[in-house]
Amino acid sequence: MLNTVLLAIGGVVVASLIIYMVLYEQFNVQVRNLHLCFPNLPPAFDGYTILHLSDLHLTKLGKLERRVMDIIGSREVDTCFITGDVTAKPRASDIFRRVCSAIRHRDPIYMVLGNSEHKPWLDTSMLMDALKFDGLEILVNSSAIISRGGDHIRVVGIDDAYSRLDDVEAAFEGVCSDEFVIFLTHSPCATPKGIEKGADLILAGHTHGGQVRLPFIGVVFTHTRSHKALNDGLYMSDRLAKLLKTDPGHSVLFVSRGIGTSRLHIRLLCPPEIVYITLHRG
Repeated sequence: MLNTVLLAIGGVVVASLIIYMVLYEQFNVQVRNLHLCFPNLPPAFDGYTILHLSDLHLTKLGKLERRVMDIIGSREVDTCFITGDVTAKPRASDIFRRVCSAIRHRDPIYMVLGNSEHKPWLDTSMLMDALKFDGLEILVNSSAIISRGGDHIRVVGIDDAYSRLDDVEAAFEGVCSDEFVIFLTHSPCATPKGIEKGADLILAGHTHGGQVRLPFIGVVFTHTRSHKALNDGLYMSDRLAKLLKTDPGHSVLFVSRGIGTSRLHIRLLCPPEIVYITLHRG
């Protein structure tokens, strides 16, 4: 009798957990606000605002996508950075443009590619053409300059490092050592390369924060080839020094949990997130 009761209780707990992961947490989008200070930030960019989106994994315009549009449409920003894994489905390009149309931005939106955009069955060039719209710049081992008056900052973006398509040398070509640099990479495994090049702020995604995190254990699976400890959240220079066993200088890394899911469409103790970053001089 006792065993039957325990089994019944266990079944209810497991069923409840599955329902929570499938029907609630993966749609429970969190908003994270970061204020980051840099002594070398050009004066004209003091207070500059960034919307960071990652891992949209778009297939349809559903409940999650509409929730994202409601959030990002409620706040104006200077720019938006998208760190890859927008979609692996060319037919979802219209959905991508609709989501982006909700962003109230002053400067262009900048995007880098992830491993989803490089699936074996995809024509990546054709997908990129389908995703493009006025106001979007896709950085493929290249950089762009954002200007404010007589000041500027540099945005450097690499192709997907997880797919081993990154070319950091090409991406940083023409970048001066005294420029303030924001380095966009889909996978955080490219962080040491960005640090080596003197990037001030590194933005990444790819890991989904693990997607499933267990109490007292943390992340279960990161889908990264190296530097697995770089899987979720903000890493200031002191923490980077401990994890990478190197001097990161003044570099700061942020790894987004992203919005969508892959493989199993579940999340546990790792809700999707939209991130707002405000840059400060000081």
